[in-house]
Amino acid sequence: MKRTLKAAIPAAVMLIAMAAGGCAALANTATSAANPSRTTHGRFVGSKWLVTSITSHGKQTPIPNRDLVNQVYVLFTPNGQFAADDPINIHEGYYRLAGDGFTTNGLMVSAVGYAGNSPLMLLAINAISAFNNGVHATATVTGDRLVISVGGFLLNCERDGTSGRSFF
Repeated sequence: MKRTLKAAIPAAVMLIAMAAGGCAALANTATSAANPSRTTHGRFVGSKWLVTSITSHGKQTPIPNRDLVNQVYVLFTPNGQFAADDPINIHEGYYRLAGDGFTTNGLMVSAVGYAGNSPLMLLAINAISAFNNGVHATATVTGDRLVISVGGFLLNCERDGTSGRSFF
């Protein structure tokens, strides 16, 4: 009996160590899911991103924000709030990290109309309007650059500060 007990103790210690390691791995996974800024795909979270160019139908158009009344930008707060601003309206709602990017939902848009015909303004308005409820966008961060693909548009962005904690 003593010999069996002596052999069982190392096996039990090994099982306990393996279980503890598994619990720690699960805790790390839960922490990453609860805090999107810690995940690899969420490196855009917590920042305001200025749109520097928009590609549509194979044509890249620079966005000289100094020439527009308002800057064109996207913003991701750490608590899941999302904003995208074109020169006329702001789109505010929520995002969640999903796969290779994020999905927006609960979006509300200010209701200002635009009666002009500036191709640059119309491009910015159409690109930002591509963010809609349930729409998935891919996002790739390289240093201080973010590239978002959404609704047939490619938005090239550069980091323009932090997003703040919340804006609602």
